[in-house]
Amino acid sequence: MRRLLPLLLVPVFVLAAEEKTDLTKQVADLQTQIEKVRGLKFKKPVVVNTIPRAKDAPAGVNAYYDVRKKEVFLYDDIKGNYAKGVLIHELVHALQDQHFNLKNLHQATFGSDAERAVAALIEGDAMLVSIELLQKEQPFIAKMLDTKLDKAKNLQNAFFYGIGTKWVKATKDKGGWEAVNRRYQFPPTTTAAILNPGQFITPVKLGPGRTMGAYGLIEMLSNNKATAARCVEATAGWRGDRMIREGDSTGWAVAFSNPEQATKFHAALSDLRAAQGSKAKVSVTGSRVHEIDASDERTARHLRERLDGKPVVTIYSAADKKEIPFGTLIDRLVTADVVCVGETHDSVMDHHIQLMIIKGLYAQDENLGVGMEMFQRPFQKTLDRYISGAVTEDTFLEDSDYQKRWGYDWSLYRPIVDFCRRNRVALAGLNLSDELRSRISKEGYEKLTADEKKLVGNVDFAVKAHREYHFDSLGSMHGHGKMDKSMQERMYQVMTTWDEYMADSAVKFFQERQLRRMVVLAGNGHIERYFGIPDRAKKRLAAGKVLTVRVMTGSDLEKIKEQPHADFVVLAR
Repeated sequence: MRRLLPLLLVPVFVLAAEEKTDLTKQVADLQTQIEKVRGLKFKKPVVVNTIPRAKDAPAGVNAYYDVRKKEVFLYDDIKGNYAKGVLIHELVHALQDQHFNLKNLHQATFGSDAERAVAALIEGDAMLVSIELLQKEQPFIAKMLDTKLDKAKNLQNAFFYGIGTKWVKATKDKGGWEAVNRRYQFPPTTTAAILNPGQFITPVKLGPGRTMGAYGLIEMLSNNKATAARCVEATAGWRGDRMIREGDSTGWAVAFSNPEQATKFHAALSDLRAAQGSKAKVSVTGSRVHEIDASDERTARHLRERLDGKPVVTIYSAADKKEIPFGTLIDRLVTADVVCVGETHDSVMDHHIQLMIIKGLYAQDENLGVGMEMFQRPFQKTLDRYISGAVTEDTFLEDSDYQKRWGYDWSLYRPIVDFCRRNRVALAGLNLSDELRSRISKEGYEKLTADEKKLVGNVDFAVKAHREYHFDSLGSMHGHGKMDKSMQERMYQVMTTWDEYMADSAVKFFQERQLRRMVVLAGNGHIERYFGIPDRAKKRLAAGKVLTVRVMTGSDLEKIKEQPHADFVVLAR
C-alpha cells in the first residue's frame, strides 16, 4: 500500500503478449507463496496492471493497491527483484482487503493517532510477509527490523514500514498469524502501542480536545536540531495528551508513565520552545507536563483549570426528560439499593465523575459499598486487606495481579480506591476470573464442569434484547464477517456470563456485608440499556431498586436525549 489520492487517473500501459503472460504467471506464483506464509487464501485472483509513471506521480511510490477497483497498479519502470518485492507487498494488501475489508488505504495525511496505528499494522503486516518470502535472496530486507526512528531520514516511512513491522512480528511471535488477524478486529488505538512491540500499553484519555499521540511528539521534536537526537528517548512513556484552545491561546497536558519520563519530556519541550522563540510556559508536576501559551494571565489560569480541574458536567434525567443539577442526581440515587455507574475505561473524566458520585452518596449515608469490574472476585481477601490498611499499595497491586488481569493505568483508579481506603468503604471485586472467561471463550459455557457452573451461578442466555444487541454489535465490528457462528455464540456466552457474574457478585456483597447501598463501577457496555448488570442484579434483589448512570465525554447531548439508555446520563466536558 502506498499513499495516493483515490482519484489519481493513470492510463493502463498495454504490455506485449509474452510480457503480460509472464506477469500473470509471476503474480499467480507470488499469490501461492503469500498464502503459504500468511496462512490465508486469496478469495479471488488479483489483477495487476502495469502503468507508465506520470510526471506528477508521488516520489518514492512504485506501486499501489486500489481499494475501490480491488486491483494492483505497478509502474512500468520497476523491474527485476525489486519489482518482485513491490508486488508481494501490494498483493498482501489485496489479501488483507479480501479478508478484513480495509478502508482508507489511499490517504495522503492521517487525521488521528489511531489512524496512524492502524496504518502501521497494515504496512507492518505486508512488510513482514515480504521479509519472510525474500530474506534468503534479498537478505538486506530484514534490516527493516532494525529501524530506529531517531536515525531515520524519512520518519513517517520508518514508523509505518519499520516500527510497524517490528510490532507485527512481536504479535506473530506471541500468537502466530492468527494473533495478527485478530488485530484487524481489535486494532491498535495508539502509536504508543506500535512503538512498544510486545508490551501492553494502556493509554489515558485526558478529556475532549486534540491528541498528538506518541508518534506526534516524536515528529515534533525531530523537526528541530535542538531536540532531534532525543526525540525518541524524551517521549518514551507517553500515556495520553490533550490540547485545548481558547481563541488564540492553547493549553496542553501530556501524561507519562512516571515522573522521570515526564521530566525528560519537559526538558526537551522547554529546549524546543526556546529554540523556536516561543513564550509558552512549560511546567512539570509529577507524571504530567503542561504547556500554556496564553495572551494574558487570566486566560492562562483558566486553561490550566480546564486541563486539571473537575469536569464541567451536564446531567440528563430520562424520567424527567430534562437536565437536573448534580445535587438532585445524588438525591435520586440515594433511593436505590444498587447504583450502576458506567465508564469508558481509559477516560480520566469518567473516573472523576464516578468519584464525585461516590462522595455524594457517602456524604448522605456512609453505609456504602463499591464494586469494581477492575478486580476479580477470587481476590476479595486481597481487597479487604488493602482497604483495612494492612498492606501497602505495591503489595495490593501485586497480590491482586492488577497489571496482568486488568492492566489499565493504575492512576485512573487510584483516587477511587484511595477514597475507599481512607474512609473504610467496603470494596468488592466483581469480575469473573480470567481462567473461567478463557474457558468459555475457547470451549463454550456448556463445557464448564458442574463445579464451575455452580461457581458462575445462574446465567440467563435467553434475554432476547440482550442477544440481539450483542449480535448486532458483532456485525458492526471490523472484520466480523470472517467469524463463524460458533465463535459468535461463545463470545455471547462470555459477555452474558460476565454480566451475570458481576451482578451476582454485587448483590452477594451488598447482602453479606449488610450495606444500605452498593455502587457498581463497570464499562458502559455492561450497564447501558439495562439488560447487562442492572436487570440481572434486580432479579437477585427481589424488591430492591437499581438505578443506572451512563457517563459520556464530549458527546452530543441532543442525541443522548433521544436515546439515553440509562436512568441518568452525565455528560462531561
